[in-house]
Amino acid sequence: MVIRLKKNKEKAILNFHPWVFSGAIASRENDLTPGSIVRVESITGSFLAWGHYDPKSQIRIRLFSFEESKNGSDDSYWMDHWNEIYQSKKNLIPNDTTGFRLFHSEGDSVPGIVVDCYHKTAVMQLKTPGALGLRKLLISFLELKGYETIFEKTDKPEGNKEGESIFHKGEESEPIFTENGIRFISDITKGQKTGFFLDQRENRALVAHYASGRKVLNTFSYSGAFSVYALLAGAELVHSLDISKQAIDICERNLVLNGLSSEGNQARHKGLVQDSFDYLKSMESSFYDLIILDPPAFTKSISTVNQASRGYKDINMRAISKIQTGGLIFTFSCSQHISFDLFKKIVFGAAKDAKKRVRILHHLTQSPDHGYSVFHPEGEYLKGLVIQVDGDI
Repeated sequence: MVIRLKKNKEKAILNFHPWVFSGAIASRENDLTPGSIVRVESITGSFLAWGHYDPKSQIRIRLFSFEESKNGSDDSYWMDHWNEIYQSKKNLIPNDTTGFRLFHSEGDSVPGIVVDCYHKTAVMQLKTPGALGLRKLLISFLELKGYETIFEKTDKPEGNKEGESIFHKGEESEPIFTENGIRFISDITKGQKTGFFLDQRENRALVAHYASGRKVLNTFSYSGAFSVYALLAGAELVHSLDISKQAIDICERNLVLNGLSSEGNQARHKGLVQDSFDYLKSMESSFYDLIILDPPAFTKSISTVNQASRGYKDINMRAISKIQTGGLIFTFSCSQHISFDLFKKIVFGAAKDAKKRVRILHHLTQSPDHGYSVFHPEGEYLKGLVIQVDGDI
């Protein structure tokens, strides 16, 4: 199956960008079906890349190979490629960590495929027709690697025939895994994403570096992983805040897993089922000296970036205004459409409106198993800053 691009539309592919948009296509064969492997050519017929076709997406082709001899038509191509990724990821992950991202879509040249591993449990998300066509082969690969539970989590009706998340093997719905030697539960069936946010591993360790003796507020806390790290590192107290009672319950269970269930440690932690925006607005000034702002994505499209920017500015301004002088704020955005430059401008605006002197101490990003290609900057979705609030201007 061949798709030819319009004149001068091949530049991005020559720079190894993995997406072909619908407007770049000059001609295609009529019998293409969703997920078809297509040969992408220039207007003159020269080979450019191989990819999967998706007629319902503006990203009409997601490219997986720029080598003419590697067209993805046989199983051995994928099994060999997946095995290379597996070995590479194993070399990136600390020995005391059993929770990691195995396949990261375009970041690993497996467009549409996400697989997160929690000890002996693998959770897969297949987000494109091309990825769906590889389902059976992917399950076989994960079985060969020894995963005892294989769960497919589906966000969209076209995911599997019933449109529901399903167990392909095993039935462990709450696997326990380790991260930097710390134990956690992943709620793979009812939790967000694949059950746990593995992309914050290094950033949680950095929180632990600063947490000793501090009063910590963990907003949008979800599983409470930042809270567990802070308590184990000797924080004076930690308040975990989430609008979901289910999230706070998981947080409490993660505390127990790590021996933080004694009366003394319970006094050091409090879980609050409350809206983070409201709490930041009404909380006492100068009480906390370490605040974590890790909200869900405020925008998933370019059309709502301005609205999302106001939301990020709001929570940052409130935290900057209320934190103790000299306190640290770990602030994040996981919105792909909010660039790092824009995020820093948002924090600048928040500091200006709060009339506080603020210094940037660290630039943060997603963990190494969530790496992204230099040819695909859109893969950098998580950006964060550690800032110190030094006082009034």
